[in-house]
Amino acid sequence: MVRDHSQITVCGYTDTLLPPHDQLLAIIPPGGLGDYILEMNAGMEITPYLHTRSGYGHVRGCVSGEAGVIETRSVDLPDGETFTCQIDRFDLERDFYPYPNAHFKAIMCCELLETLKHDPMHMMDETHRILRPACHLILTTRRYTAEQIGSLLENCGLEVTLLESCGDRVYAAARKVGPVRERYPRWLYPDRR
Repeated sequence: MVRDHSQITVCGYTDTLLPPHDQLLAIIPPGGLGDYILEMNAGMEITPYLHTRSGYGHVRGCVSGEAGVIETRSVDLPDGETFTCQIDRFDLERDFYPYPNAHFKAIMCCELLETLKHDPMHMMDETHRILRPACHLILTTRRYTAEQIGSLLENCGLEVTLLESCGDRVYAAARKVGPVRERYPRWLYPDRR
């Protein structure tokens, strides 16, 4: 199922803003019991909701760290249940991501791009590799403009289905439709010739 983001507004449905977690959950394509979702930079604030509210049967997280380390994290839910998932550690700008090609139905990359100092396109290349065709990358950032994010996503073979600025944050959703076009976009690598 292709999620139509044309009717979704991230910045709110009325005159008030939705809490950030609800804004994200509103743009994540729904999943099923057999679907996989990856939360990059997983802090476990929204991670349980990817299962309980968005319906994903397989939720995985990753954070920057020593490659090969896998930790199990658990969170107690309001209904008394416990949500548990595995968090993979690896260098997001250098390492091969430890997932099969075209594995995830959705990938969340929230407030992460701006923390990458050396090679952010490595993360985008690997994200493209592990995302299933016609499936979505959800990206938020506070450092880049909506225009830059739109350009970055299109460069990465993704069709932008939602791009919106809300306060100091940019929200984007994009569907994988083709190959990565340019490994080193000039605006992202101004010192590279």
